[in-house]
Amino acid sequence: MKKIEPIADPDMIKRSMALFKLGQVDLESWKSLTMNLYSHNSLLSFQNDWQTFVDYCKQVNVSPLPSAVTAVRRFIEHTSKTRKISSIKRYVITISLLHRVHSQPDPTRHREVRFTLNRLYSEKSDDSAQANAFHLSHLNALHQKLGSSDRLKDIRDLLIWTLCFEGMLKRSELASLTCASVQKESERYLLVVDDQRIELSPQAGELIDQWLFVSCIIDGPLLRRINKHEQLGDLPMDHSSIYRVFRRAATELGLDNTLTFSGQSPRVGASVDLSDSGKSIKEIQQQGRWKSPAMPAQYVGNKQAMNEAMDQFKRKIDKD
Repeated sequence: MKKIEPIADPDMIKRSMALFKLGQVDLESWKSLTMNLYSHNSLLSFQNDWQTFVDYCKQVNVSPLPSAVTAVRRFIEHTSKTRKISSIKRYVITISLLHRVHSQPDPTRHREVRFTLNRLYSEKSDDSAQANAFHLSHLNALHQKLGSSDRLKDIRDLLIWTLCFEGMLKRSELASLTCASVQKESERYLLVVDDQRIELSPQAGELIDQWLFVSCIIDGPLLRRINKHEQLGDLPMDHSSIYRVFRRAATELGLDNTLTFSGQSPRVGASVDLSDSGKSIKEIQQQGRWKSPAMPAQYVGNKQAMNEAMDQFKRKIDKD
């Protein structure tokens, strides 16, 4: 966690707390609060995680800021039923940050919360295991089943599965996609992620055209929440929404009793499929934008390459 100085002025503390208690805080406010020390994707994570906590507090009618120790503990227990330990860790970090910056007692430091976290770490120790692979065969089966649907949710979810697989996107990259992230050149679409331009398939291009047409989106977030009444929201999808979309993929394929897909699954599946097609670990690393070849090597089962890459990466960090 980067060192951020707490707000000193009492009036500023009061105004800022009032803003963050309501939720739906824009990224500029987050950037200002964190002294411009975090990347855009990190700010998106803070924004989404804090909104999840605020929404929970509204449901149970308690204050998110300052928050009581009991409220944080119950929130952790509630989210642990559907979220992995990595997500819970992020929530705790965000809650802690908001309290410290506003010079409030940090409820996450209380022994009651730490005990709950330690128990969950033990119970969910297998959460770090590799995600189930989402392969091209799964994507093709979903296209075959839902490709002719004109439902807004079907079109959006099919586009999400396609972009995640073809672009080997992380959840944070998917959530931060805007209309400017898809660029059309001649008859093909390119997906722009960081400084990388990824050529998409004609099938993906058709989905993008269809989504932009039925959603009437012309700028802002490309992929957005849809409520139960099929109404499109203005906000980008958060990690919980993305999780539900991939859980749906397994259900649509009749695999929900045997597989659990997550936002990481397309990166795993694409890595395996690329390896099977003859791509090297280095080529997969570049396509998936990994800093080290260790993760793609792990995904494709190349233990020796994974261990060598991890040793090399650790040596590089030590030198830096």
